[in-house]
Amino acid sequence: MKTPFSGLGGGLSGSSGMGNAVNRGLRGGMASKIIGPWDWIIAPGLLSICLTIILATAFQPFGFYLPEPVSPLILAFAWPLIRPSYFAPFVLAALGLFLDFFWGAPIGFWTLGLMLVYAVIVLVRTWIIGQEWLVVFGCFLMTELIFFTFATILMTLDAGAVPRLWGVFEQALATALLFPYILFLLEKYVHSDVRFS
Repeated sequence: MKTPFSGLGGGLSGSSGMGNAVNRGLRGGMASKIIGPWDWIIAPGLLSICLTIILATAFQPFGFYLPEPVSPLILAFAWPLIRPSYFAPFVLAALGLFLDFFWGAPIGFWTLGLMLVYAVIVLVRTWIIGQEWLVVFGCFLMTELIFFTFATILMTLDAGAVPRLWGVFEQALATALLFPYILFLLEKYVHSDVRFS
């Protein structure tokens, strides 16, 4: 399928038995919140690949093609908000290369755009974290607008022709509809002890 771009426990010292039980309980609760790279990086990355492949099938309900969002863009926006990581950019680069091959784009086309989004969000994450979801959504829409504008300019320079702008809009709209997944990732992982950072 072608895309348009082809601290508790201070007052418990008097009762050591109870204090030890509470401390063990706290440690157990903290340990249950430790999240590894599989949970917040690898599994969402694999889910993104599966979604891309499924939505690229020739199935046409009611005569319409299925939307083809740039699902790794969701991860490029969410991962730096969860926790800046040394590992996530490598997975993001691999997802970009997958899109390059799968959609027939020039090598590095999607990778470059995704890595730029990740880098910018890392720089501005302190202004986004803790904001209301409407603010986060506005930041995502602005990021998406810049991302697709950048991609359109790159494709125009590479192909010598402007891609079908309605197709670009459709892909941007389909990507924006995945925004609730960003909220899900933030709600689940932003306050967890995310390891492998």
